[in-house]
Amino acid sequence: MLKTNLFRALLIPAAILALTACGGEDDSTSTTSASPTTDPTTASSSVPPAAATGKSDKELCETANKISMNLRQSLLDAVSAGQEPTTEMFQEIFTGLATEFATLAASGNADSEVTAALTTYSAEAGKAASAADLEAADNPTFEKATDAAIEACQKAGVEVDL
Repeated sequence: MLKTNLFRALLIPAAILALTACGGEDDSTSTTSASPTTDPTTASSSVPPAAATGKSDKELCETANKISMNLRQSLLDAVSAGQEPTTEMFQEIFTGLATEFATLAASGNADSEVTAALTTYSAEAGKAASAADLEAADNPTFEKATDAAIEACQKAGVEVDL
């Protein structure tokens, strides 16, 4: 029963995303290129601001959503190819979530709520990946970590589907 519910929880959003992702492209692309400026007052400092800080919360959340959707898509592709979902498939997804979210969180600002939420989510996904069954994914701690990550990203102005 747990496999079926977890599979549905992962499959339905992935299917919806797959359908909505087929839509149009960005029509706002410009054909003009910017020429470099020679004005000495616009010279950059020796340390770029982006290098001094980590990724913004918005960037973290957008990347987290892409990671989640890519991993779900891999499951959807396997099922579409006629494979039955297995515990190993879900463990691979949770392993991917754990490793990729840990790397992503490490690229954020240390004092960011989003970074903290993604770090916690990564740890809980790692616990789910190492479990012998899928019970670890269906626990209040993992659900709380998921809700915290979603809420932190919503505060940053990004809707995520974890």
